[in-house]
Amino acid sequence: MNVEKLFAESPEFETKRLKLRRLTLDDLDDYYAFASDPRVSQQSLWNCHETAEDSVQYIQRALDNYEQKRVYLWAFVLKETGSLIGRGGIFHLNEFMQSAELGYAIASTHWGKGLASEAMQPIVNYCFQELDCNRLEGKCNAGNMGSARVMEKLGMSYEGLLRKQLKIKCVFTDQKVYARIRDDL
Repeated sequence: MNVEKLFAESPEFETKRLKLRRLTLDDLDDYYAFASDPRVSQQSLWNCHETAEDSVQYIQRALDNYEQKRVYLWAFVLKETGSLIGRGGIFHLNEFMQSAELGYAIASTHWGKGLASEAMQPIVNYCFQELDCNRLEGKCNAGNMGSARVMEKLGMSYEGLLRKQLKIKCVFTDQKVYARIRDDL
């Protein structure tokens, strides 16, 4: 996996309805608007952003991760309005194993419209075609049917259940594991 290429290129993508680009501090207002919705963070390890400062800190961590070449996040910007409606990217980058994990979050007002899978598809393609990935995986809470559907639309296969794997909002939660490997292309 060519992690250096990812951070050197800072790839941007365009889909039918979205532009994908690096997250920046200019995204603060839109980021806070979706991250402060408790429905968005309900199934996640991160907590609902209660103040704009929470979003500033998150975006600053994302910028630090760009610099440290640890996590790459794209802002999902709706072409029609120019508004950020979510974010997604890759983390747990493992050059030796040529693998990474996918993650994403999208504003609840845009759930059920196919935007998360539309946003993540060019990222998946880039990982396999340009970064020489062998394996991409993703996880979601066992009850999060929307996130499971996104991964299925991305061509990922269900691999199993990690029982009580994460403690989310003080509750141990089962995680479904999905993956796509180069041989699946």
